[in-house]
Amino acid sequence: MKTNHLIINGDSRKMPELKDESIHLIITSPPYWQLKDYGSKNQLGFNESYESYINNLNLVWNESYRVLHKGCRLCVNIGDQFARAVYYGRYKVIPIRTEIIKFCESKGFDYMGAIIWQKVTTSNTTGGATIMGSFPYPRNGILKIDYEFILLFKKPGNPPKPNKEFKKLSAMTKDEWNTYFQGHWNFSGVRQDNHLAMFPEELPKRLIKMFSFVGDIVLDPFLGSGTTSLAAKNLNRNSVGYEINPEFIPVIKNKLSINKKDFFDENIYSFILQEKHIDNFGDEIENLPYQFKDPHSFDKKIDPKKLQFGSKLDKNGSKREEYYSVKEVISSEIVKLTNDLTIRLIGVKEKKDFNGKAKDYLISKTKGQKVFLKYDEQKYDEQNRLLCYLYLQNKTFVNAHLIKEKLANVDTSINFKYKDKFLQLFEK
Repeated sequence: MKTNHLIINGDSRKMPELKDESIHLIITSPPYWQLKDYGSKNQLGFNESYESYINNLNLVWNESYRVLHKGCRLCVNIGDQFARAVYYGRYKVIPIRTEIIKFCESKGFDYMGAIIWQKVTTSNTTGGATIMGSFPYPRNGILKIDYEFILLFKKPGNPPKPNKEFKKLSAMTKDEWNTYFQGHWNFSGVRQDNHLAMFPEELPKRLIKMFSFVGDIVLDPFLGSGTTSLAAKNLNRNSVGYEINPEFIPVIKNKLSINKKDFFDENIYSFILQEKHIDNFGDEIENLPYQFKDPHSFDKKIDPKKLQFGSKLDKNGSKREEYYSVKEVISSEIVKLTNDLTIRLIGVKEKKDFNGKAKDYLISKTKGQKVFLKYDEQKYDEQNRLLCYLYLQNKTFVNAHLIKEKLANVDTSINFKYKDKFLQLFEK
């Protein structure tokens, strides 16, 4: 069956390309907050306040309501997320889903419940990939969040009626029905190679079979790598997708196998650039039926653009590590990076008689070298300087070498992971 797939390189906060009530199903997974830098000027979620992030997401749900046909569904895949302690000084789980539900109901959607997707975590969005907290002792263990939610909303009214042929082609088996319409799904995520917010094709496949008929139009406002369009294509549905970053368009084309010559592929693929650009959505946010006001505004101690966690994407959509260079060695304890972030070396206490030698040692070790950072339970000193373990690109552990060379004392005023090891090195 021939289907049409429209990919719009543009911002889904405004979707003028789509007519009112022209979409039969919306499936999407919005970007996380302060987690991934997708490299686009107008991207959502990075380097903005939580309040701004939620209200800008709400613009997308507002437009989704307009373009969705009556009686049809909006499905939002979203997980709980940790506020990174290294940015905000403490760990806190952010239930983004609660604000999505609140806005969508304010707009007029009926909330129809949620599916809990139990998965193997494919990134460190929630802390689910590693042991975190005070292991093996109470009381500061951190829950492994290896699940996400799929929020289900329905626009009130009567849905369009499918023709008899498409209705028959859309029938599910009894096993599919019993599996899909249960409250818990169990299948793995996908390896995050080309786009950091990918979900597996199984997720949109199930939702498309549950909530649409053959020939319907499926929209993904955050298309990412193109998984929703691929699932729609494979199930004989049409699709529309918005992707704000032009560098991901080749990734989408590759996923849809557009560049491969397939004699049997009769589908029509269209790629367009959004013509109308809005740089400031302040007025649109003011006109929303509900505006989120953060009652516990996070005090961001560090600009996320000064400090990243290996989550920036290159032009091929692949992850790459973030390295830094040392701009100035202030003392044996304090170092300034080229991005003007001042850090304090964990476990290192200045030896006044050796401070000059320690500084010279640090300068010689780091000159012309790339460095990366790791962290411990305590994130800041009393002057709000970020506490770090400093490593050279070749994984030389700078903090430990200062202690081993007797150029600094061990800082015993705080607890840290390598305290016993540092004391042993110092006593040798």
